[in-house]
Amino acid sequence: MEEPNLKKNEEIIFISSRKKWLWLGIFVALFNPVFAGLILGAVYLSEPELKKEGRIVAMVAILWGAVLFYFVRQNFAVNFLGI
Repeated sequence: MEEPNLKKNEEIIFISSRKKWLWLGIFVALFNPVFAGLILGAVYLSEPELKKEGRIVAMVAILWGAVLFYFVRQNFAVNFLGI
């Protein structure tokens, strides 16, 4: 008795719009640059089709995180409570 030739179902994830994923990554990087932006940038860098977008998202996350850190530090340096 012969076994039927069964083919394994292989699913390929195809991203239809790279621009959509780029803007989503930039939005997440601006919203939470330290954790979510860097993690999303790393995920994009791991995908061969999204390496360019991953670099952009990671750079936005790093730069925006540095700017936010600077402004938060400046605001805490000023004694706004008057104590």
